[in-house]
Amino acid sequence: MSAVPLLFDALTLRDLDALEALLRNEAVYEHIGGVPSSELFRLRMTRALAGPPAARGNDRWLNFAVRDTASGELLGRLEATVHDGLAEVAFLIGPAHWGRGVATQGLLWMHGQLAGLPLWGTTVPANTRSQALMLRCGYRPVPPETAPNLYSYDPGDLVFTRDAGS
Repeated sequence: MSAVPLLFDALTLRDLDALEALLRNEAVYEHIGGVPSSELFRLRMTRALAGPPAARGNDRWLNFAVRDTASGELLGRLEATVHDGLAEVAFLIGPAHWGRGVATQGLLWMHGQLAGLPLWGTTVPANTRSQALMLRCGYRPVPPETAPNLYSYDPGDLVFTRDAGS
């Protein structure tokens, strides 16, 4: 795995075309419900970038672009949903950039943005790449019934946590 110098910045609506071309891909969506239509992809991203609805007014939705520092090329996105004193993390990297340390660097960088918060992530059992990434970045698996209310949890998911400051 060769480390790529990365730049992280706020994801914006200007990134939608490049993000769609990069991420609306069968390999990316294999474990997260199948590839959405272009319209649905754009709707979901527009909603994510708009932030939480009024009913979740105390939540914070963080969305970051992951770029190659030298070229500025968009490589993927990172997100965190901050609620109830914790952060749920997620990451989507374009398949052409898998195995290069992009997701590892991104997740570790995001830990700095979420300093002081316990971190949580979920994945389906078949997504062994995400499980390995979580373990590599200091997360540990926990029984789902011991987890707090996680927005990203679906029955049958595996649950991972990383203590605040670890």
